[in-house]
Amino acid sequence: MPIAVPKSAKPGRLSKFSRALFDRVVSAIRDGEPTATAIEKQGIDHSTFYRHLQRQPDLVPVLQAAQLERDRVRNASRIEEAEQELKRRGIDGWTEPVFDAKGNLCGERRRFSDACLIFFLKAHKPEVYSDKPTTVVATQVNITADREKEILRDWRARLGAVEPAP
Repeated sequence: MPIAVPKSAKPGRLSKFSRALFDRVVSAIRDGEPTATAIEKQGIDHSTFYRHLQRQPDLVPVLQAAQLERDRVRNASRIEEAEQELKRRGIDGWTEPVFDAKGNLCGERRRFSDACLIFFLKAHKPEVYSDKPTTVVATQVNITADREKEILRDWRARLGAVEPAP
């Protein structure tokens, strides 16, 4: 995640980076801001920020934890929205316009998504609608050479094949 950036060529220059600045960036990220925006709002360049993270690797897990928390919260609301849309398409449906041969609007019809309904049922009543795991039983059968010849003779007889000369 940190970017390799060369050190500043100006010795003795004071850095804008501080633990307080880092904490403000992390707080903004936890509040839902993108990382780049949170860094920019503190008036510090991305390269400076990540260079200081390279120098202080103990701060990296704190930043990553804030990003994960932000993404978890974001994804939770997106998942809720997706579930609502899934229900709407599968149960409530939507209307589509119907046109005649001349292109004139002559009505509407309600459409539904079978796939959305299936996924909705699988999510909300998995004991009935979830995919059932199947078990494949593999057996190993050892056939001796004599038994193989006997099986082949039997099948040839069933199929009406001519028995080869011994």
